Amino acid sequence: MKKLNIKQYKINHIFEKIKKCKGTIKINSKEINKGDIFISLKGSKDHGEKYINDAIEKGAKLIITEKSISNNKKNIIQVENCLKFLDLMAIEMRSKYKGIIIAITGSVGKTSSKEQLKFFLNKKNNTYASIKSYNNKLGVSLSLANIDLKSKYAIFEIGTNNFGEIKLLTKLVNPNIAIVTNISPTHLENFKNVGNILKEKSEIFNSKNNTHLKFIIVPYENNLLLKKAKLNKKCKIISFGKINKSDIHLKKIKQINYKNFEVLLGIKRKRLKYIISASGEHQIMNNMISFAVFHALKLNISIIKQYAQYLPKLSGRGKIYKLKIGNKKIKLIDECYNASPLSMEATINYFKNYNQSISSNKILILGDMLELGKKTKFFHSQIYQNLINNNFYQIIVIGKHIKYLYENYKKNYENMYYFKDMVKLNKHILKYINNDDILLAKASNSSLLNKYITKIKKYKLI
Repeated sequence: MKKLNIKQYKINHIFEKIKKCKGTIKINSKEINKGDIFISLKGSKDHGEKYINDAIEKGAKLIITEKSISNNKKNIIQVENCLKFLDLMAIEMRSKYKGIIIAITGSVGKTSSKEQLKFFLNKKNNTYASIKSYNNKLGVSLSLANIDLKSKYAIFEIGTNNFGEIKLLTKLVNPNIAIVTNISPTHLENFKNVGNILKEKSEIFNSKNNTHLKFIIVPYENNLLLKKAKLNKKCKIISFGKINKSDIHLKKIKQINYKNFEVLLGIKRKRLKYIISASGEHQIMNNMISFAVFHALKLNISIIKQYAQYLPKLSGRGKIYKLKIGNKKIKLIDECYNASPLSMEATINYFKNYNQSISSNKILILGDMLELGKKTKFFHSQIYQNLINNNFYQIIVIGKHIKYLYENYKKNYENMYYFKDMVKLNKHILKYINNDDILLAKASNSSLLNKYITKIKKYKLI
């Protein structure tokens, strides 16, 4: 078997082989479908080489590997470095793509904004978007390598948890439209403060990183971010927010029922009233980003108005599950995909205003917010400010860091409970839950609470 040297061998040869597969490039053998391409990358705990046979059995059409295989078949290509191959594949596909690329970064709301925008753009034009929350170097490279060259629009998340990553990914994606959802305390273990986060995020619209950029979309309320955006003299800036000076500004919202809001927006000098399916004001702010993109591309905003009330809920981001526990029917609002001080505040306020029936109780379950560094204790204690004047039947907390909230403020609330493990939490819920109760769970993805909620959603009670 001839070993391919990526530095010398033209990637177009492999590209043609991949194009004939008509599948997608994947790095997890469990996700392989017939016709897919499997790249056997080295992971933090395991190596993809161990799963080559599994991928083939599941129908992988092509295998990219560094491993030398004696009984090689035609569907196995050996390269010197699989990760480097994926990067080159991403660069190759970006160079071939002729549509409009939109890149989204921000402290929170990246995935929600991306999925909303994809939902609306897809109504009239073929739109590609990165799956899940693939926003680091590996995820962005994989998403670019799989880009649909026939799509008119392509949307990518750009994430970071350390300095220099936004610059690197921006140069890789080369977006035509750059969006910053917001700036708030996240990943403070590395960034230390919000000022550093702003500096890092603003690299997405730095003219030195991208010559393709035409539009910048940013929140008007963040003056420093807006000033940095204005340094790029070649781009048009579109702002959104609650202030009337914003290009897209929120004038009024009214909750109609548990899943719908009536919204009044100001768009330039015009007013627009519409109904949206959302889990609170934070998702309506994300929706304003879609209006900003439609405005930039001169698309018909009536599409958003028409379909906003049919927005699908995302797992872990306000999706509502109707569950039956024993003979009791309850609603579970899952907000456990991620958590930051900003999203925690928005979620609690949403649940405060959540309309409930006379027979139901609202139970708030909070877990840990992760990656807050030295300010972990401070931000968890500060959650108390959002609990003032609440109307919750019970407030339940579980986790290592959220305990700070309980220890400091348990005397203020007779209905606040703390549990250090899932078993005790489960016993408590089974004892006190009533028919028609509404549970909202909010925590970071890797938290103990998210593990428990995952079991609840699958009807697996401990």
